[in-house]
Amino acid sequence: MAKESACTVKTKKKMAAALKRLMVDNAFEKITVSEITDACQLHRQTFYYHFQDRYELLDWLLYNELIEPFVTDISLDNIYSHFYQLLDTMYRDKQFYQNALKINMSDLINYISGVSKTQFTLVISQLRQEHDLLSSSEADMVFGEFFGYGLAGVVLNWVQGGMEETPDKMAMKVRMISEMCKEIEARRDK
Repeated sequence: MAKESACTVKTKKKMAAALKRLMVDNAFEKITVSEITDACQLHRQTFYYHFQDRYELLDWLLYNELIEPFVTDISLDNIYSHFYQLLDTMYRDKQFYQNALKINMSDLINYISGVSKTQFTLVISQLRQEHDLLSSSEADMVFGEFFGYGLAGVVLNWVQGGMEETPDKMAMKVRMISEMCKEIEARRDK
């Protein structure tokens, strides 16, 4: 994928910010491209130069604000901080994310799970190689899928439940799981 120019990224961020503001009080289905471009003082043509439709803008926003920072350089050692960052980002824009997840929950679950699965599979494969564990790439994929869907489920249940628990408390649950995995691994090495 070619790197986007700073101007392109700035324009996309401007449109994403407008969409976020509009979604706080309005259902996504009722928001038009004209409302988005009016809110950020851009032309409709500019919108269509960057995105095919509102869904592509929303996907871009979610990927750049949540998924990309979460998966970048993720490992078992830093999963807590990455997960906390993801939850904190969502918590700060609580109303937006609650509304965003109402749009098409199954697509979002599949998206988050798929990205998480890929990243966890890489992490598990790396751990297997570092610790000379007997396993296979197929087993790595199964573990990656398990953790990917589990993580997506935890996040989505939290959002559906009104985000009552703080991001720190939610992230501690993931830290507990990663610490248990490390402890199991350390015992196997003995």
